[in-house]
Formats: sequence, structure tokens, C-alpha cells
Amino acid sequence: MSFSVVAQWGGVFKSLGVLLPALTDQFTDHVWLTGIAVSVMVVSVDIAALFSTLLEDKFGSRRMIILSTLMVGVGLVLVPLATSIIHIAIILAVVVGPGVGIGIVLSKATLGRSFSKRYSLASGISHTGQVLSLLAFAPMVQLFLDTYGWRGATLLLAGVCFHPAVCAILAREKQPHYELPVDQHDQQEPNSTCRVCLRSCFTRALSTLDLRILLQFNFWVVFSCMFGIRFVNTAWFLFYVSNLQSKGFSPQASAAICSASGVGYFFGCVLFAPFVDRGLVKCSTAVIISSLALSLSLVLDPWLKDTLSVTVLTVLYGLSSSSLFTLSDVLTKELLGRDRLTSAFSWIGFLGMLANVLVGFLPGWIYDKTGSYDMAFVIMGITPAVALIPLVIGRITKRV
Repeated sequence: MSFSVVAQWGGVFKSLGVLLPALTDQFTDHVWLTGIAVSVMVVSVDIAALFSTLLEDKFGSRRMIILSTLMVGVGLVLVPLATSIIHIAIILAVVVGPGVGIGIVLSKATLGRSFSKRYSLASGISHTGQVLSLLAFAPMVQLFLDTYGWRGATLLLAGVCFHPAVCAILAREKQPHYELPVDQHDQQEPNSTCRVCLRSCFTRALSTLDLRILLQFNFWVVFSCMFGIRFVNTAWFLFYVSNLQSKGFSPQASAAICSASGVGYFFGCVLFAPFVDRGLVKCSTAVIISSLALSLSLVLDPWLKDTLSVTVLTVLYGLSSSSLFTLSDVLTKELLGRDRLTSAFSWIGFLGMLANVLVGFLPGWIYDKTGSYDMAFVIMGITPAVALIPLVIGRITKRV
């Protein structure tokens, strides 16, 4: 289930990156406007993530994951009916984004609660869903685009995105145990007034949201690491095809080079798992190594123009980014515990909204001003290294 949800999210986002030039030509002359339309969806992903704990507590994770996967498919069916970039932005923000946000948070939390041993390997296997999106979705959607146009390509993509619902139906459900305030039990009398009932529901909601997690240093360590990788990954998925085309690569060649990252992504998902699961390498050490490798793969991009070097750098990006995604989930469980995974992932997603707002505007704006993505990729490369600062402080002070 987790594998299919990751594949769905990566496939949708990578496909929108492939469709970005066509959507820009169809509706507007500015790349950054189309980028904002897509980033609005990513912002709605983060907003919906915050409500995942409440929805899970009320309806259960399994039901909500089934509903969220169906929402993504329905939303993509509606996209070809749009007549302006505003219509596309609304559909992506109201239907597709919330479906993705709820599904990602609850599937990751369910996976974390299901494995007490070898969680690094389990998390790595689930993240190989991104390999499917990188190896299959980019060239597949490019073929659909060349054959049927952007509307037909989006409809076919919608059909593919309905499939993860089957995996969610078959999954077993493990509910977290949320702590309730002590005085909550005093409110369960048969003749409770409406005010007391409302206060009880409000107290339950606050307890489920777990606001206290925001006061923990370990949460901000994990959030910083996730902020760095999410900012970079969102920008890469959205603008890397356009970046390659601006260097002179054809659309088909650009899609093929992007697929090469899937090779690195596959190995990166399980690269550190045997060492972390056996205690040979600390998870925090592996996170630092992966973040620095990710920064290197992006900072060098402006100086590489030939096919071979660009492909090698793309493989390195896939290797380091997948390792960082996998290890960040493991670090979250290590530092915050299994019963707080849903609230942790929800708050990380919600507070990471700023990264997704910036990523939709900044790279496209830099391209419109300079005519290239070189400066944008340098900024992207610096971000994961800077995001390591709280983790390094925690290691030095022995708090992590």
C-alpha cells in the first residue's frame, strides 16, 4: 500500500513536470505562472496533511487512504475539462492535492506502526515506488503527450492513478493510541450539556493534533531535514525536464535522462538499510552523508552540459535523495516514537508549506529573469546542507 501511494504521488508530480511546457504554451507565456499553479497543489497537500490525524481518529486510516487515492484519480479526470490555468490550479488544489496529502501521511504512519524491526528496509522498499514514477511515468507521459496531446495524456494518467485503491483495501489497520487529558473522563456523564460536549470534542481534537510536539527540539531536527529534501525534490520534479530542454536536450532525451535517476533511486532506498537496522551506522550519520551528496549533485549541474555527465549526476541525485527520504522517516520514528508518527508527519507537511510555495515561484522566476536555471539549481544545492545545522547541533550537544 505504501509503495503504491508513493508511486502515485511521484508519478503525478513527475508527469506534471513533463506536461509543464505544454501547459505553459497552451495557457500562458510565463513559466512561473504554470509553476505556481502546480505548487498550489503541493500547498494543498501540506494543508490536508495537518487534518490527517483528525480524519484517522474519526474514520480510521484504511478508509481514508482508500478515499484519498480515489480523489487523486477523479481530480485528474477533471483536469482536461479546464479552459484556463486557473481552472487547473483549482482542481489540483481542491481535489488532487488533499487526496495526495492524506494518503502520504497515513500510509507512512501505518508503515511505521507495522514494523518494530527492520523498519529502515521496510521504509526503503516503500520508497522504491518513486523508482516506478521515475523510470515509467516520465517516458510514458511524454509518449502520451506526443500521441494524444496534454488532455489525453492527463486522462490516461488518471486511469493509472486509480489502481492504488486496491492496495489500500487489502491493507490491515493499526490505530495509534492518543493521549487524552485527565479531565476528559469527567465529561462523559449522560446528561452532558451541549457546551460540555463541544468542549469535549475540542479537547479531543487538540489532543489528536498533538500541539506539544512543536515544543520538542527533536521535532525541529527532523523538520529541518525534511524541509531541505522536500524543497529540492519538489523543484527537481517540476523543473528538471525544463532545465534539460533549456540546455538543448530534446523532450524525449530529457525524459530518458530523468528516468536514469530511477536507477540511483532504487539503490538509494536500501543503501543504508542493512547498516542502520543492524546498528552499524547511526541514522543521523547516514542523513548527513546523504544530504551532502544531494547538495553536490545539484551544485554541479550548471557546469555540466554533455549527456554522459548529466546522466551520472542525475543518478547521484536519485541515489542521495532516496536515501534521505528513507532515512528521514526512520529518524522521525527514532526521535519521536511510533505513536506520534501521524502527528509528526502531519506537522512536518503543514509547516513545510513555505518550501513548496517558494519552489513554485523561485526557479521559474529566475529562469524568466536570467534565461537559465543555473542559479536556481545552485540555490537548491545549498539548501540540504544548510538544513543539516539543527541535526549537527543536536549531535554536538548529545541531544540526538
